[in-house]
Amino acid sequence: MLQDPQAPEMPVAGPLVFTETPAAEPAPAPSDAQRLIITRMVLNNFKSYAGTQTIGPFHKSFSSVVGPNGSGKSNVIDSLLFVFGYRANKMRQGKLSELIHSSQAHQKLDSCSVEVHFCEIRDLSGPDAYETVPDSDLVVSRVAFRNNSSKYYINGRTSTFTEVTTLLKSKGVDLDHKRFLILQGEVESISQMKPKAQSEHEEGLLEYLEDIIGTSKYKEPIDESGKQLDQFNDDRAERLNRVKIAERERNGLEGKKDEAESYLRDENELVQKLSCMLQRQIHDQTIRVAQSEVTFNQVNDQLQSELAKFAEFRSELHTLENGHQLAVREYEAARKAAAEITNELNQFEREDVQLQENREFLKRKVKKVETACQKDTLTLSELETTIKNNHSDMERGQQELAQMDAQQEKEEQVLVEIVEGLKGKTEVFSQQIEEHQNKLAPWVEKINAEQSQLDIAESEFKLLEDKCQASEKQIILAQTGIEETEQQQVQKAAEIQANQKKLKELRRKHQELLQTVKDTETQETDFRSDVTKARQKLDEARTSLEKFQTRGKVLQGLLRMKETGRIEGIHNRLGSLGVIDDKYDVAISTCCPSLDNIVVDDVPSAQKCIEHLRKNSLGRAVFIVLTQLTAKPTPPPNTPEGVPRLFDLVQPKDARYAPAFYHALRDTLVAADLDQANRIAFGGSGGRRWRVVTLNGQLIETSGAMSGGGTRVHSGLMSSRFTVDDVTPETVAVLERKCAKVEAEWKQFSALRSEMVVEAQMIEKELPGLETGNSKLTMEVEALQQQRQTLAERIATLQEDDQPDRADVDRMQALQTQIAGHRGRLSELCEKRETIKDEIKKLQDKILEIGGVQLRVQKAKVKSLKERIETCQDLIIKLDVAAKKAAKDHSKVEKAIERQQRELADTGVQIDKLGAEIERKTHAALEVKVRCDKATRLQEDKQQCRDELKAELDEKTAEYNQVRASEVNLKHSAEEAERHHADNIKRLNYLQGERSRLSLQQVGDQGGEQVLELPTLSPEELATIDVPRLKQETEQLRAKLERTKPNLSVLAEYHQRQKECQARTQDLDEITAHRDEAKRRYDDLRKNRLDEFMEGFNIISYKLKEMYQ
Repeated sequence: MLQDPQAPEMPVAGPLVFTETPAAEPAPAPSDAQRLIITRMVLNNFKSYAGTQTIGPFHKSFSSVVGPNGSGKSNVIDSLLFVFGYRANKMRQGKLSELIHSSQAHQKLDSCSVEVHFCEIRDLSGPDAYETVPDSDLVVSRVAFRNNSSKYYINGRTSTFTEVTTLLKSKGVDLDHKRFLILQGEVESISQMKPKAQSEHEEGLLEYLEDIIGTSKYKEPIDESGKQLDQFNDDRAERLNRVKIAERERNGLEGKKDEAESYLRDENELVQKLSCMLQRQIHDQTIRVAQSEVTFNQVNDQLQSELAKFAEFRSELHTLENGHQLAVREYEAARKAAAEITNELNQFEREDVQLQENREFLKRKVKKVETACQKDTLTLSELETTIKNNHSDMERGQQELAQMDAQQEKEEQVLVEIVEGLKGKTEVFSQQIEEHQNKLAPWVEKINAEQSQLDIAESEFKLLEDKCQASEKQIILAQTGIEETEQQQVQKAAEIQANQKKLKELRRKHQELLQTVKDTETQETDFRSDVTKARQKLDEARTSLEKFQTRGKVLQGLLRMKETGRIEGIHNRLGSLGVIDDKYDVAISTCCPSLDNIVVDDVPSAQKCIEHLRKNSLGRAVFIVLTQLTAKPTPPPNTPEGVPRLFDLVQPKDARYAPAFYHALRDTLVAADLDQANRIAFGGSGGRRWRVVTLNGQLIETSGAMSGGGTRVHSGLMSSRFTVDDVTPETVAVLERKCAKVEAEWKQFSALRSEMVVEAQMIEKELPGLETGNSKLTMEVEALQQQRQTLAERIATLQEDDQPDRADVDRMQALQTQIAGHRGRLSELCEKRETIKDEIKKLQDKILEIGGVQLRVQKAKVKSLKERIETCQDLIIKLDVAAKKAAKDHSKVEKAIERQQRELADTGVQIDKLGAEIERKTHAALEVKVRCDKATRLQEDKQQCRDELKAELDEKTAEYNQVRASEVNLKHSAEEAERHHADNIKRLNYLQGERSRLSLQQVGDQGGEQVLELPTLSPEELATIDVPRLKQETEQLRAKLERTKPNLSVLAEYHQRQKECQARTQDLDEITAHRDEAKRRYDDLRKNRLDEFMEGFNIISYKLKEMYQ
């Protein structure tokens, strides 16, 4: 075992001293026993050793390395750690390649190696005498390479780490516990260990010894076994409690069973009375159904006669509609052609904008790269200056280091001469110390033997004493438990009383609040109706006003230009030029963002608008040019499942806006939900795909892409009514004041009613908790009573068994006598040992006084020079590292500048290509513009023809609407009669269904599975029924049933509880068996740990005695 102590105060013979076992120890007697020693070490390019360096030969008792700081102690220890297989970080290096020697004279060496030479010897008489065992030489070496790999060798043969460690362990080197080598400070830390660790994160001498002996392997199994035992105990207690609870619940069901049977009898009586009352109501409702059927037939006959008169007028209107539709189709064809050319022109414009933006982006990129290039050029100059200054400072440092090395050699030679001169003065004292230590050894052996016998006797006495006092402690614990249980019983009883009082008060308050809320329901309905009407009027007025006074910046600016006559041909945003039912607001707002586009007559108007927006920085807008719309609205197609087309649901403000809506919507269909939308989108005839939107805003494109849905929906892009232009701000203000007043009254009423509702809800939520809490408290009191009874029985049992064993008492008396004798003899032996130790201390103090001031001064000079040399070396290394880093950065910056210059050249080429492409696109766009103007003129002609037919159709339609008004009134009357008749039938079906659901329940042992039937009354019996009295009786029975509310499943539950008791008892027996097995396993592990530790401890004690001898 090697030591590396930090001991600058010890006299040394040179920079590094390898010490053997102190001479004061007695030399070992001749023996045939063989042991392994280190004879020498050979280091090649290892750390600070350049070339091949041999350290040794070593003394046969070589056990430590001492010396001042920087003398190489750590390098010697690191060489041993290297050979024994330690990683680089254990030798204060980041990787193995850093162990290879590196200096100005020896740079970039390929490898380093360390050889440790062993041999086996037999000790002879005398401190230096021994003989080498023939053919026992052993050389273990390790070589580390630049690529951080290493190889092991045994006697020159390639080996492995596993083989090396196995061989060393077989020779007695303790590699498992890392105690073959003790570094500086570890001996002191071991000697200062506490007898036992204070916490689980510390280590005391007891844990240190247990780790050596090997019994620490039992710690984890013991802890796991203990946790398992605790878990089994907890499980057993839980299952025992379950058995008790099940038995208590089973015994408590008798009363509830009788209560449930009484409840069923009352319920059967209620069912019989309800059956009589329902039969009377069915009889009366049947008469009402017959009367309403006669009325419906009369109104329907009158309606059919009037419908025949309307058919002829409708045929004339149909002829006009066909002519108008033909004109519309021709117009749509012209509009569609114009729209296609317009789209082509728009595409050119979008491409031109994109190309312009790309060119601007490349120009900004060129400017950014040029700035970065200038910055890197400046950085390159700064790095060149840093490299030059660092090399100059390193040369000056090397010169100072050479001067200090020469001075250090001179001072170390003086120190060696002083130490050699003191050797003769201390020899006499060393011999006297050796004689006294020989006298001390027998006394130490006697003291250890006596102390061992004393410890064994005291341990046995302590075990017997704990055994005798165990019953007494358990009695005290049980009595304490009874006192605590009684206190808890008193506390729980007080809590139960307080909870019952609180429950009574909360129930009363809850009933009062519910009655008050019920009384205000009619008043709430009136308030809500008034607020809804006021808000509706205000919203309509605000919507109308906002359409003209609160428009966005873009639309407001453009309409102002229209009003002043500066730009003609502007209409409005598309969504304001038509209406749609509020039901489809979300659907059309989601699938048609074009509703915010602005509708204009022709392309020049659109161009003037764009110029105005650009000039005044008002923002951007998208325009729909009516003359460019070539696609005409098509007739309603045959759609899957007959769902409507969204375009057909829109009512344009003027017929000329229909193409604009068709341009924005196309053939988009409306589905009720997402399931229907999925069926329609891909289920068209002939494999046609449809664009479908749901009422909730979920959109499926023809490509299959899906969007929309979620928590936020788009709405409000289109209204259900045209705006009225005559709404003034004063009108809105009056409506706002009226609405605010109604809302204030409503809020005040709602707040008061909400507070009552919330308070009632809070009480309703609190009541079950209090009731449950009361039940729990009652169960806890019963459990505490049972616990107290169990503890009392436990005390009685312990008091009967609390009689000590006579054999244990006799043995304790004998042990007390033995302990007293061992302590007396131990005290006498310690007094004689202390006398000899005092003599040895005096002789050691005399040796320390011989050195004098001269030795201390010279050692201080050598130490100061070494510290200055280390400081200088550190500075040189830092300068070298900084210079190398600057060189690397210099190379990186040069490459960056080259890359930036290449990037500038490539970007210039791209800018030239974009310029040529922009010019080509401009010429193509001019040709498309001419075609667009021609298509627009054709569309206008078709639009004029369509409008003339539309005016004629509108006139005829107005006449038709007047005729149809009378038809609507008749239909309304017929629908009202039909609805009244349907309501009567629905009421009759409801009453019959209610009666069919009535049934009588079995009570007690009546009839087994026999079905009890309710009697059917004759018309004469129904006529004699007193309905008010029957209602009163049923209400009384209902109130009685609501007050009782027993558990109707109690009968079946009673048998279930019996089965549950048996099952839980079986579970309890099983867990008890598992608990007993876990306790046996836990006790066995603890006994094995104690036995093995004492065995190892005795072996260590015996070996220590041998060493002292």
